[in-house]
Amino acid sequence: MHEIIDKSENFFIISQPFSIFYVILYQKGRNKEVKLKKLIFVLLALFVLLAAAGCGASGAKTVSPGQNEQSSYDYSKGSVYPQTTVATMTATTTRTAMGIPAPTIATAGVAWDNNAGYSESYAAQERMVIKTANMALVVEDVNSSLMQITNLAKANGGYVVGSDIQENNNRLYANVSFRVDASKFDATMQALQELAVDVKSVSTSGQDVTEEYVDLDSKLGNLEASEAQLLKLMEKAGTVEEILKVQQQLVSTRENIEVIKGRMQYLEQSSALSYIYASLEQSKLAVEFFANTTTIQEGEKAQFQPTVSGGFSPYTFTWDFGDGKTSTEQFPSHVYNKAGIYTVKLNIKDDKQGTTDATREDYITVTAGWTAGNVAQSAWHGMVGFGRFLASFFIGLGVFSPVWIAILVILYFAWWRRRKKKA
Repeated sequence: MHEIIDKSENFFIISQPFSIFYVILYQKGRNKEVKLKKLIFVLLALFVLLAAAGCGASGAKTVSPGQNEQSSYDYSKGSVYPQTTVATMTATTTRTAMGIPAPTIATAGVAWDNNAGYSESYAAQERMVIKTANMALVVEDVNSSLMQITNLAKANGGYVVGSDIQENNNRLYANVSFRVDASKFDATMQALQELAVDVKSVSTSGQDVTEEYVDLDSKLGNLEASEAQLLKLMEKAGTVEEILKVQQQLVSTRENIEVIKGRMQYLEQSSALSYIYASLEQSKLAVEFFANTTTIQEGEKAQFQPTVSGGFSPYTFTWDFGDGKTSTEQFPSHVYNKAGIYTVKLNIKDDKQGTTDATREDYITVTAGWTAGNVAQSAWHGMVGFGRFLASFFIGLGVFSPVWIAILVILYFAWWRRRKKKA
């Protein structure tokens, strides 16, 4: 089957220039029937000679310089399919311009043995693989870890694609995606695991795109050869209609070339720089708490509620209400039986023995409850306060009496003059 394809391809490649030659001569002599008959006779003779030459070339298994290598291959033997040379000028130029290391799938300098085939170790070494990874990490400090990952990507020949950080229930979370040199992929994964306090999940994958890349390179070579032939035909076109037809084919061919180049460039970038996505979760333990009220009377109840961030559940709570009483409940309620001002403390431990404290100084104020003695005492204090107010008022009048007297005299004099004028 492959030999038939080889013969067809060789015949197609060799016969293309003469087909163009035929079109040109036919245009010049299409109005002269005699010349056309002679031309057909000559072309038929050339056709027979070239067909014989094409069969001979196929039987000798030779490959023209610049053409992609083809070989008959028996898939039933189970060996590795031979890779073709992909070091074309276009692909090399693209890789150089982008600053991306060339993919290591070229087989230049390696001989193909029809009996032995490629060695499996060589074929495995030269594969083009796109590596990706996803990780869920618990870290001590999200902001600090995000900066360390950025530096890690740069140190391993890559860059950060994107990152974000958010807070939920007083707990920090972050997501970061970055690329590193494919040769540093395993080392980077190890460094990330060492950075984390806990690794919740890790998944990696590899996509072998060697076959696709080789196929694209072969198509690219054929399209570029067709483009070159169309350009030559464009130069020799005799009418506007012929030029437009050739130009239409050139545009279509160029579009296909650009699409293939773009896909090849993507495969080169993706295989040269591996992609890693990591989600970060804060492990640093932090706690706050509040009460439903901070001022109560003796015998009333205060309800407390903690807010925990970071660490590893389950948590252990130890409350100190400041009056000698404690609790280990997560949401305790406490009754204060004596008036006063109390400081409340909370100690919390996580499942990995991490611990932290929260303290609110003079947080709860407890006032005395109602009694008859308290009512009389409050009334007496009220009367004393009113008496002090009256005393202060009259003392003020006495101190400022000269001022008041002067003001009253002025007002009386003004009133007297106005009354006299009316009379």
